[in-house]
Amino acid sequence: MAELGDKSIKTTRRGPKPQARKKMLLSMTVTEYDEFSAWADDDGVTKAALMHDLMERERARRAARKLFGLEPSMYAAYEESTQWGGVIWRGDNLAGSDAGRSLLDKFISEHPHDGWTLSIYNTLSETTAEINCPVEEIPQIAAFVYNLEHASPMTFIGENPVSESYVVGMCCTRGRLDFPGIYRAEGGKLKPVAFDGLDG
Repeated sequence: MAELGDKSIKTTRRGPKPQARKKMLLSMTVTEYDEFSAWADDDGVTKAALMHDLMERERARRAARKLFGLEPSMYAAYEESTQWGGVIWRGDNLAGSDAGRSLLDKFISEHPHDGWTLSIYNTLSETTAEINCPVEEIPQIAAFVYNLEHASPMTFIGENPVSESYVVGMCCTRGRLDFPGIYRAEGGKLKPVAFDGLDG
C-alpha cells in the first residue's frame, strides 16, 4: 500500500470561520474599574462578556437613533390584556434598555400585591423557576436573571393570582438556573431550594 506524504494530507476545518480580532487597552480610574468589575459580578459574567453586551446595547441604541432620530426609551412598547385571571403586558422584547427593570417596576406599582413572589417562565423550555423574594426586589432580580441567562427576548410580564406571583417570560439560554426550579433570594444571591423544602 502506498504511503501518503505529509504534503498530501489535507485537513478540513468545520464550523464558522474565525473572526479577525484586535486587542484594545482601556484606561480608567480605579473607581471606574471597580464599578465595571461589580457590574460583571452582578451579571455573573466576565468583564470581556460584559463589554460585548455593552457594545450590543450601544449598537442597538445607535441603530434606533439613526432610524427614528430619537433615543430609545427605557420602557419597551407593550400591549395589555388578561390571562390567568390577572393583567398581562406583552411585547416583542420588554427588556428595553435596562433588562426590563423599569417596566417591571412600573407594572408592580400599577398592580401592587403584598407578599407576592417572582416566577420566571422560560419560553425556550416552557418551564418555570419560582423565586421567593420581597416584592421590592423583584425588578432587580428579574433583570439579574435576564442578564445572567442572556434571556432575550423578554416577551411578557403578568400577574398570576392563583400562584400569587408576578410572572416574567423570557428566553433563557445559558442554563445557569434550573427550569423547573425553586430559589430564594438571600444576600444578593439566588440559592436553590429542593422540592422537599430542604436547601439543595
